[in-house]
Amino acid sequence: MFDAAAITLDSVAAFGVDMLVFLLGLAALIFVHELGHFLIARRCGVIVEKFSLGFGPKIVGFKQGGTEYLIAAIPLGGYVKMKGEDPGEELADTTGSFSHANVYHRIAIAFGGPLFNILFAILIYVIVYMNGVPALSTTVGMVRDDSPALAAGIETGDRIVEVNGQEIRFWDQLLEIVHDAPGEPMQFVVEKNGESLVEKTITPVSEEIVNLWGEKETVGLIGITPLVRRIADVEEGSAADKAGIQKGDVLLEINNTPIRGWQDLKTAAMDHPGKELDVTVLREDGMTYDLKLTPKPEKMKDETGKDITIGQLGVALQGEMEVEQYGLMGSIWRSVEETWKLTYLIAVSVKKMIFGSVSAENIGGPIMIFQFYGQQAEQGFNQIIRLTALLSINLGLINLFPIPILDGGHILFFLIEIIKGKPVSERSRERAAQVGLFMILFLMIFAFYNDIMRIMK
Repeated sequence: MFDAAAITLDSVAAFGVDMLVFLLGLAALIFVHELGHFLIARRCGVIVEKFSLGFGPKIVGFKQGGTEYLIAAIPLGGYVKMKGEDPGEELADTTGSFSHANVYHRIAIAFGGPLFNILFAILIYVIVYMNGVPALSTTVGMVRDDSPALAAGIETGDRIVEVNGQEIRFWDQLLEIVHDAPGEPMQFVVEKNGESLVEKTITPVSEEIVNLWGEKETVGLIGITPLVRRIADVEEGSAADKAGIQKGDVLLEINNTPIRGWQDLKTAAMDHPGKELDVTVLREDGMTYDLKLTPKPEKMKDETGKDITIGQLGVALQGEMEVEQYGLMGSIWRSVEETWKLTYLIAVSVKKMIFGSVSAENIGGPIMIFQFYGQQAEQGFNQIIRLTALLSINLGLINLFPIPILDGGHILFFLIEIIKGKPVSERSRERAAQVGLFMILFLMIFAFYNDIMRIMK
């Protein structure tokens, strides 16, 4: 009875921590977004009447400098109410009115929220990279047949430490420098057996790939993948858990197939749902163990929306990791680079959803975000704030969509005003706002539906 009660209390406490982290993260995103609108509005001489975190009834608030600051009951958004924001509002004095402000000032105010979300992400990544973050090392996993790497004698477990005189520590660095040099001989320094350094000349082959935008481009490849086979996490009650696989284990073989990365794991296990497999793992105690694993059959959709059945294992893998850490200036540069990369990836994902190449089932709402925060809270502060940075970029980009009632919709109207030489009519804006509200409500309902369906699976 005591143990059951303790488990219940632990579960409640864990839920409470997850909820607190979720609400703080959400509040930070909303505050930063509205702060962007607020500061730029003030800078442009527009009077801000209200600055609210949340919607609905006021919980607490105060007034200072002509602006009421408040926290409202529904924490799923926020708003900045400016004087004369409604074009139909009659004002005795138009001084400080938003609708009477210069159109370029109005564009700047609308753009301020998304801009601050992007700047917030950059600030977070500066903190992350100054503190240090795990990054995938250049330890080699799979070496493809008939590849330049195989011809040069590169083997599983080798670590690439230098290319053309430039120190290489992380896989992303290696990938970038090789991709940019198709057909060009390159001087590699390779560490073998953790000790000896060997120099190799490798010429990346030119290969045409389809990039994230669906466009073809030519890159250089040497035919290697990173070594990824250590168990980072095991889902409770999963096939791997039932087989006795533990966090920290290294997957050596499955049915006599060496495991060097996700592709090997897919071929040896995930492509065999319901079939009992022989697994050999290396445990942290230095001993090897032979286990029996039966992947759980699960139906899902591939990227094209086609129904497929895969073998779910319930594991997360990680590669050999290095600590990526910089000083202030290096962190700023790396943060801008990372934010741009994530912005690009999110934009690509949205494009693919719109055109149907990625299933809309990937759309999630507050429940999914809450689950993500709960998962990242277990991994530590760095992971929590990295998730917050990613969500901040998401929020900034989504608000730039040209949908009425979003910032992007307002910017669109202001651009039309510049072209026409006069504002869009109030009636047209009202109709567009109704359509925009319907679209947002539909998207929210759809996101909640997806969240609930994930929980029920």
